[in-house]
Amino acid sequence: MTDFDIEERISVLFCGENDKTPAKERDSFWFKSIDIQTGITTLSRPGMSVAVMSGDYETEDATDNLKVTSKIIVTLVVKNVAKEKERRRILHPCVKHVVWKLQGNDLGLEIDPLKVKNWKDVTTPEHLAAALLVAEIEFETVYTLTPETEEASYRNLLSIWSSFKSEEEPHEELATSKVNFDNGETP
Repeated sequence: MTDFDIEERISVLFCGENDKTPAKERDSFWFKSIDIQTGITTLSRPGMSVAVMSGDYETEDATDNLKVTSKIIVTLVVKNVAKEKERRRILHPCVKHVVWKLQGNDLGLEIDPLKVKNWKDVTTPEHLAAALLVAEIEFETVYTLTPETEEASYRNLLSIWSSFKSEEEPHEELATSKVNFDNGETP
């Protein structure tokens, strides 16, 4: 399990398995776009972006396990060209809906249930000029990183980055993985 799994599960929670699901058929309030770490200006509005932005580590007793505390930021973007009053009428229910859906939810992963920490309006003057309101909601969760889960993450990384090329020598292969995508073991 990685922090990307948390991001992905939140995205799926709000928009289903793919973004092609019609809005009226998803349980996503009325977000037009839900993505992972997407820039505010590229989201359809109202939109939502989710990202695990930081984490803390603590050793657990005399084991090789690490306790990981991950900070998750959900960014909401709403637009209404009429006036700020109408944008605020949209923003506040969006914030409450996201908090309601995520607070206490373990997303079906081996993590502690999400805890909402706070939310804040992070709208800049540039956002206001573009008729946008932007809010961030911070959540936190805790999970245990064991040598076994780290090894699985490492094998996953090897399968993703199975080979890469040097920028100086584009034809020289620096690393190649022989990871079998079915079970993560080398042949």
